[in-house]
Amino acid sequence: MKSVFFNIIFVVFLVCLFALQGAWLYYTYQSENVKIQGILNETLSESIVEEINGRCSFISKGKIIYESPEKTYEYKYDENKGTLISQQVDFIQHILLHEGACFNLNTVDSIYATCLHEHDIHVQYCLHHTDSIGNIIESCGTDIDKEFHTVAMPVVNGTKAGAIVKIPPPAIFRSMLKILIISILIFFLIIACMIYEVKVFLTQRQLHQLRNDFVHALSHDMKTPLATIHSVLISLQNGSLDAHPEKKREFGSIAVEQILDLQSIVDQILTVAYIDRKQLALNRQEINLPEMIRSLIDKFRVRKGKNIEFCEKYNLKEKPVYADPFYLKNAISNLIDNAIKYSGDAVKIDIECTAGDKQICISVKDNGFGISKSDRQKIFVRFERGAEIKRKRISGFGLGLNYVKCVIEAHGGTVALVSRESAGSEFTVTIPIHL
Repeated sequence: MKSVFFNIIFVVFLVCLFALQGAWLYYTYQSENVKIQGILNETLSESIVEEINGRCSFISKGKIIYESPEKTYEYKYDENKGTLISQQVDFIQHILLHEGACFNLNTVDSIYATCLHEHDIHVQYCLHHTDSIGNIIESCGTDIDKEFHTVAMPVVNGTKAGAIVKIPPPAIFRSMLKILIISILIFFLIIACMIYEVKVFLTQRQLHQLRNDFVHALSHDMKTPLATIHSVLISLQNGSLDAHPEKKREFGSIAVEQILDLQSIVDQILTVAYIDRKQLALNRQEINLPEMIRSLIDKFRVRKGKNIEFCEKYNLKEKPVYADPFYLKNAISNLIDNAIKYSGDAVKIDIECTAGDKQICISVKDNGFGISKSDRQKIFVRFERGAEIKRKRISGFGLGLNYVKCVIEAHGGTVALVSRESAGSEFTVTIPIHL
């Protein structure tokens, strides 16, 4: 339930993040569009002024007809009044018209294109020179309809000059390129941080669950042996078994067996810890592998509650096996123990040992519950147990197969698994031959 709630919160957060990012980019896009429109209006005004200056220079022949403080004409449009601020321009336009220097839309087009290029604005436009009632006198450029219309600039005698401009999205994105790059980088940074936080959260959650499972399983596995040992010691202490030497020996054997089981659990935990610290020291020596396996079979054959059948096969070609007897024996013991634990009441276990040119293979095959494909990916991970095993509530704390993997890899070998649900499993360990 908590996982579903967390997933919902995560999705809602992502949607809100995308929505905010989209709204901000849309606002930026509109702002840049308005900015470009302002530049188009201003540039058109400047182009018309340049065209006027050009005609003035042509007819004056060295005589200055009009000179502003900066030798340019102020030709701005008042959006509130809808009229030209400077009346001097209109006066100059009449003089130029009287002198035969008529308004030239092609010149304005050339100047306008140059100015837009200087502002790094690449758009298609069409210039129009219209009369006082809006009829087009002449036009220049690409024929465009239903796009942005610049402010119509009065020229002379009520005529006006304006432009229809097609502002494509790439032109707007070009102007906001830096903002886009920064926005994308920030967005991905936020996503990366969020994913990292989610991974940390899930890891912590998984570690918390694994810790609880481990503590529960460990306490469960240790509770029974400790209770048995405690009962035996109480019986020995109060002398209730003194009159029954047979039961006394039997109870003593049971206590010893339970102590060995506890020692095995502790050894597994310590071995995994040593491997983590890279402090596992192997005491390699020549071992009698068939004898080792038979001793394990004798140990497990007397286990009560299940009918266990063992089948052995050895083909070692008289090649010596060099390994650490303590760790290898515990590793094989874990495989046999799992085969018994994760099987039904009738258990059949096939153990086969074969020697190759460079390695020894030990196979432990059972007719148990099998392992699902999804569980096979994590079955060797520490503290991990298969979902089916958890459902069957079989005791264990997820260290057995991890112990096997760590020990075999410490010997320079490998562990392989072949399994099918409801059809049993086969574990094959290989260790190199050291002569």
